[in-house]
Amino acid sequence: MASIKRDDVKQKWEETEFPLVCETCLGDNAYVRMTKQAHGKKCKICETPFTVFAWQAGTKGRLKKVEICRSCAQAKNVCQVCIYDLQYGLPVKVRDKILKESGSGGATVQVPQSQANRAWYSAQQERILAQGGNMVGESNELAHAQLSSVARMEPRYERNLAKLCSFFARGECNRGVDCPFRHEMPRDRNDPLSKQNTKDRFHGTNDPAAAKLWARLKAKEAQANLENGGPNENSNSGYEQARATLYLRFHGDPPYPLLNEELIRDHFYSFGEIISVRIQDEKGQAFVEYTQPEATELAISSMNRKDFLDRSLYVAWARAPKRGNASSTHRQDSQGEHNSDTNASRDSSRLAILPKLGVGSSKRPIPKGLVPAKPPPEVAAVAAARRAGGLAPVPRPGGGVIRRGGSVAAQKTTRSHQPYYPSTDPSRMGSKAS
Repeated sequence: MASIKRDDVKQKWEETEFPLVCETCLGDNAYVRMTKQAHGKKCKICETPFTVFAWQAGTKGRLKKVEICRSCAQAKNVCQVCIYDLQYGLPVKVRDKILKESGSGGATVQVPQSQANRAWYSAQQERILAQGGNMVGESNELAHAQLSSVARMEPRYERNLAKLCSFFARGECNRGVDCPFRHEMPRDRNDPLSKQNTKDRFHGTNDPAAAKLWARLKAKEAQANLENGGPNENSNSGYEQARATLYLRFHGDPPYPLLNEELIRDHFYSFGEIISVRIQDEKGQAFVEYTQPEATELAISSMNRKDFLDRSLYVAWARAPKRGNASSTHRQDSQGEHNSDTNASRDSSRLAILPKLGVGSSKRPIPKGLVPAKPPPEVAAVAAARRAGGLAPVPRPGGGVIRRGGSVAAQKTTRSHQPYYPSTDPSRMGSKAS
């Protein structure tokens, strides 16, 4: 029989000596016996035949076997059985979403799904892996801190339990306690978790387990912010997060450990340059202001729920009051109404005093000892005739606007003196009169 490597069709078939699996899929038994079958089945991602490994996952676990080839698992750094991340124990969709939000989009990889592009990608990947490289970029410190804060690295052996007994669901199982399958009712058909497949979990599309975990993480974060007084984007508390300031507080009841600026700077300087530190010893809390928001976010992701001075620490974004929120608007409105009422009462008191002083009336008070002058009889007669005919009264002597003689154009000329330009002089040759 000819060797497999001499067959052109079987050149790309994978041969490995050990699977790439996580601790949960191996089970709780320290001694694992595996069976190996070369080219046992096709990979569910690239459809390339590969070496299949099978084993008993723990003392109470079921028989498990690999589902994808080792090359595809290395491309996404996932387990060959459960398709979860090997470093953080998270679904691919959750891991990639956190990496993109943290600015490490280059650390995610999109494996082509078409046959031609997948073959080219597999060839490139095998060549780079053979040289000791990796097609995926490295994540930054912020992404690593956020992923570490939500990592699920503790073994979850309940995922290795036996599958459900279909005869028990129909009420026809007669094995009883000797049945190797679980006697539990299956999930509802409308439950999204009942419709999962390996390909969607690998590509991070339409993964109900990842969607449930992401919603749980967001709800937990919102609940923690609500309990500890941090900013919550879903609430109408009237506050928003500060630009580059974090808030830290000890969990538990007083007395709290003694804080000082030097101690806080020693533990938080590694995340970025610190501008100021404000400490409230009686409340066991402090505010640390950085120069850049990225440093604040890195410090929050790295120090939240960590031990500091033998006490658990809560670290979150500090909140800043919004401009024009409900409380301040109401306070300003009430203050404005109070000021308007005060001003109105003040004006009314002034108006009440002004007539007494003679300021608000049209006739000015005549000082004592002076007799008011009467107009001449002819002027008084003309004024009475004009009032009887409905005409305006005669202006007082010496009043009115002084009008200059001449036409309106001449007045405009005398009022606004224009500069002299020789080119506009009509007496000059070649000029054009304006």
